[in-house]
Amino acid sequence: MEVHHHSHTARRKWTHYFWEFLMLFLAVFCGFLAEYKLEHTIEHNRERQFITTMAEDLKSDTAQLLLNINYRRTREMMCDSLITALSDHKNKGNDIYYYARNLTRPQYFSPNDRTLQQLKNSGALRLIRNIRVSDSIMSYDQHLRYLMVLSEDERSIRDGFRDLVGTVFDGSILYAQIDTADFANYNKPTGNPPLFMRDAGSINRVISSAQYLKTVIRGVRVRQERLKTTASHLLSFLQKEYHLE
Repeated sequence: MEVHHHSHTARRKWTHYFWEFLMLFLAVFCGFLAEYKLEHTIEHNRERQFITTMAEDLKSDTAQLLLNINYRRTREMMCDSLITALSDHKNKGNDIYYYARNLTRPQYFSPNDRTLQQLKNSGALRLIRNIRVSDSIMSYDQHLRYLMVLSEDERSIRDGFRDLVGTVFDGSILYAQIDTADFANYNKPTGNPPLFMRDAGSINRVISSAQYLKTVIRGVRVRQERLKTTASHLLSFLQKEYHLE
């Protein structure tokens, strides 16, 4: 009868288990650090990408604002010229029609707010670690939204002025002013075309509406000048803080 001897495995020392635990812990911890660093790098890259596109948006806005500001200065002078011509409208029919027709033209400012909308709607504003930068961007957004409200007032007053022009001025002459080569341009009529309604009350209503129109055009222009200054300062700030070209 054979006798089987059971083999005995040497019991491991507690230090062996300690080192196994330590190695496992270090592996997990290093993995966590690598993941944290990767996430931090990704967020840092996203932050810089947002700032870069924000800077491009500001460049676009300032260029567009400059055109709008110059346009409104011209329209303010047209309002003055129309009021002066209507006050003494003898032999000035061509000027009156020219100014009145051009004052009905809109000139819109459409801000390039792609980055602002992404920052606000996606919660990405948290990626902007510099509080001063974040506050400056939100301040610009506030100025921008106020300008949009004021621009809506301008549109409403301009619509009222256009309706009034349609009742006081001769529609066939207004139609003849359209430039056939450029439909956005209105030519000055020849001769001294008369108004459709030439009574003092009608003329006074046009003058009154024109001065209201000038007021709101000037108000929008002043706000645009302030916004342009804010945009320029913010652009310089971003370029300095993030070393942009």
